[in-house]
Amino acid sequence: MEWGQNWEPDISIDAFMRGEISFWRFSQLLQEVYQGKEPLGRRLTEKLLEYGRLKIPDVPSWEQEETCTVRGETEDREQIARRVRNWMHDRNLPKNREELFKICFALELDEKRAETVLGMTAESGIHFRNPRELIYAYCLRKKIEYPEAVRMVKKYWKDPVPFGGMQHREYLRKDGDREGTADLTGYIRSRFEKINSEKELEDFFRQKGGKFGLHHNTAYRKFRKMLSFLVHPAAPGDFLPDEQIYSIRKAVDQYLRMGVPYDKKSGRYTWIQREIKQHWPSAKTIYEMCARRRDVDRKTLLLLYLATEGEGEIRQEEQKSFAEHHRRMDLMLCECGMPVLNIHSPFDWLVIQAVRQENEDDFIGLRMERMIRKIYNEEKPAVYLTAEK
Repeated sequence: MEWGQNWEPDISIDAFMRGEISFWRFSQLLQEVYQGKEPLGRRLTEKLLEYGRLKIPDVPSWEQEETCTVRGETEDREQIARRVRNWMHDRNLPKNREELFKICFALELDEKRAETVLGMTAESGIHFRNPRELIYAYCLRKKIEYPEAVRMVKKYWKDPVPFGGMQHREYLRKDGDREGTADLTGYIRSRFEKINSEKELEDFFRQKGGKFGLHHNTAYRKFRKMLSFLVHPAAPGDFLPDEQIYSIRKAVDQYLRMGVPYDKKSGRYTWIQREIKQHWPSAKTIYEMCARRRDVDRKTLLLLYLATEGEGEIRQEEQKSFAEHHRRMDLMLCECGMPVLNIHSPFDWLVIQAVRQENEDDFIGLRMERMIRKIYNEEKPAVYLTAEK
């Protein structure tokens, strides 16, 4: 469980729906992680204005699509101040991961707090196979300013990420499962955490650069194994044949949708409903994850864990152990380079609530589905939806 968290026992889903549980919205999240004395809004405005005035090299063209160029258009003080006010009043969120990293640098966060900000806002913490984010994490650790961090990216990582585009996806499909222990995300992360100088950082890139990429390899393996368990519960291994695409759609509808509406208009939903619905997997997104056209995200992994109850590997006497399930989910997330469960997140709260109902005789996934259907007032059983062809 994340730092600074204490689980509140015996909180019902009705109390959740009445708003009696306090969750961190973006403004409160920033207030919780910021440790400076200068007023938060002023600090953000001044630092972002400073970053905007400097001539910083552009983000390399191989960077993630959702990350904009660092230089961008020049903004004046009022534009930046307005954007910060919108964040502080929870009117909107930063538009991409680059902007979130700027905020982390502006507030002088350490790696752990930066991981919390990214995990609660962008569905994924620091990506330990992305050289740009590794350099940012190192600079946060060493309290190096954002402009210098961007220059270090240009200095230490000039080439495209290996096996970019279709070649990268083909490599993952064919060779991803054959990576050795020293190449797994968890091991790479533990090695990276010991780096204490730029020389060590440069050596690390030279040794591990061939394993970098923009997708979570370990997450993909776990995703494929759990999904295969749903589609072929009696099949050995994690092989997922292409001819079972219909079964994937059926499995998603039966085990993963849980009554979450498909409609994209969010105006009629409460903030908590929107938070839960964001990044919720559909058959379409699951297809794209299988084909490596989309990265496997944290919410999908957790939902698959609930649906498979940890792939059926927990011993009979441990099936109702909250502590064991919680430990395994946190371990899975850590191995994938993702933030562990955080009770200040509405979705994570529901996951923990579903697992901790130790006196229930039914499956964890069904407990989760009952809560989700109540939240969205979807009492009818799941039906086979075809809206996303």
